[in-house]
Amino acid sequence: MEQILPGVWLVKAENKGRFPFAHSLFLEGDPNLLIDTGAGSGLAPLSGRVELVLLSHYHRDHVMGNHLFADAAFKIHPLDAPGVQSLEGFLELSGLGRFCGADYWKLVRQSGFTATSLAGSIEDGMRFDLGTMTVQVLHTPGHTPGHCAFLIEEYETVFAADIDLTSFGPWYGNPTSDPASFLKSIQRLRSLKPALLLSSHSSPVRDGLDRCLAGYAAVIQQREEKLYQALTGGPKTLEQLIDLKLIYGRHPYPEHLFRFFEGNMIEKHLQLMLQKARICVRILPSKVQRA
Repeated sequence: MEQILPGVWLVKAENKGRFPFAHSLFLEGDPNLLIDTGAGSGLAPLSGRVELVLLSHYHRDHVMGNHLFADAAFKIHPLDAPGVQSLEGFLELSGLGRFCGADYWKLVRQSGFTATSLAGSIEDGMRFDLGTMTVQVLHTPGHTPGHCAFLIEEYETVFAADIDLTSFGPWYGNPTSDPASFLKSIQRLRSLKPALLLSSHSSPVRDGLDRCLAGYAAVIQQREEKLYQALTGGPKTLEQLIDLKLIYGRHPYPEHLFRFFEGNMIEKHLQLMLQKARICVRILPSKVQRA
């Protein structure tokens, strides 16, 4: 664990914070509070010390250590609650219930999916008084419907979870993800002008934070422009667009899983472009052309 501020500890994840792990945040107070449980072995020193766990969202890399804190009270935004309460709920929210990838199911089993009993929910604006500091919930949808960030008010510090400022950019590969909402959530964080941003998959950011958030948001528009240009030569099916690897750049093993995620993200961009009348759809199966 790395102490970031008085009473604020970043629990660094295994695999340098790459999936299937994610950094957690431990706040000392009354009660002791943990945000997310996906850090892996770094959580061991907290065994028996955590009284309240707030989950930023339902993804496996953020909740796979829930079973380590059986005596703690767990809370999550209600829109993401089904994703931790049962495997069926996770499959429905993620869209993976319609995806037959044996490699992914192996990963899910290895991560030890266990249903989490919730002690309540978190909502936008809700505050948790820890005595030494106050944590405010920020509902920041886009990555998932119920994704939340957390503002430590006294330190002007945000734990932004998967608004993570990675070089890949925003990820919205589930059917329930929404890039338009993601952009609004990023803008909300920019408007707060925090002094420090902590996240689930990258290092703390202080200097040039607004510029970093702006560049992170710009990736969404850059992807749309790539897709628009790809349609220059005429109509293309979704499969043909996936083949171009416009978002991932490559589809590593297991390829079918990355194609699934890329297809979801491309479809969302196509929907946005249709709304803006940048493209139109021919009355032919799965074909799109530039307006």
